[in-house]
Amino acid sequence: MIHIVFNVAQHSQTVFGRKLMVSYTAYRAAMIDWTQALLNLNIDIPVGSDELSILCPFHDDTSESCSINLEKGVWICFAGCGQGSLKSFIEQYKQWDFKQVNQYLVSYKDTYNKKLFIVPTTEVDEELPMVKIPYNLGAVPRWIFDRQFTKQTMKKWNCGVSAANGLIIPVHDKAARTVGWITRQEKQIPKYLYSRGLKKSHVLFGQPHVQKTNYVCVTEGPLDTMWLDQLGFPSVALLGMSMSEKQRDLLLTLPTNELILCLDNDEAGQRGLKRAMSLLGNKIKVSYINIPKEYKDVQDIKSYDILSNVIKNKRYW
Repeated sequence: MIHIVFNVAQHSQTVFGRKLMVSYTAYRAAMIDWTQALLNLNIDIPVGSDELSILCPFHDDTSESCSINLEKGVWICFAGCGQGSLKSFIEQYKQWDFKQVNQYLVSYKDTYNKKLFIVPTTEVDEELPMVKIPYNLGAVPRWIFDRQFTKQTMKKWNCGVSAANGLIIPVHDKAARTVGWITRQEKQIPKYLYSRGLKKSHVLFGQPHVQKTNYVCVTEGPLDTMWLDQLGFPSVALLGMSMSEKQRDLLLTLPTNELILCLDNDEAGQRGLKRAMSLLGNKIKVSYINIPKEYKDVQDIKSYDILSNVIKNKRYW
């Protein structure tokens, strides 16, 4: 197996046993879906692995002397044709200049920041393949602590940080398999970015954390659920305001006697509340909370006492 070490500070990568000097831009370029970018240029590469050996297109090769690492976005020809980022590979292959390569990659659909790393596995749900998150998990952006989240909470939910200082939140299915991730941006719009291929309507965020309990709070967003959990209220999130039939079915499997709907304090939240009530019907005990006007959602309520009273004063449809 080829071991890869990346050092951002020195702007170098040790790949295929050699140190390659690359720019930070080249590191960001590693987030491109290189498989499709190369295939669309009629470059014959095998699909299904991030580490490839191919016939070098730059000399009369018969021994697959060109190695490509799609995850890091780098290449090297051991016959001496060159090495560097895959941008330089495309430059040399197409005889394009740097600007032409960038224009190709930018215009190419769903390339930047949307690479999905598929991990072969025995599927529980064929529509929810497992994924490997291509970010640093463990370190988190400092701004999340300004919202009074604790380090323990970030560790419990295995959060990380994106290249743009966003909060990376892994998403797991009911079997606790990683099936995608969410990027919560600090100030940018939209606030939430979802990994390509993640079927939000097929999962309940936080479901693997729920143990037998008298009730479970149901929220819209992952930070709402993480905040409630930090304060001791069991919770799952719909990853949106509209409950799907699949999510309804998952909710009915939770080890609880009651669902408390804690949707956002806006018109969309009210529409979501009505849909949820309609889908759940009388299949389980269902209640909802009224969030005080000065708060937009449960995460906005930083006082445990206030939040506890809001939940305690739940209402029934």
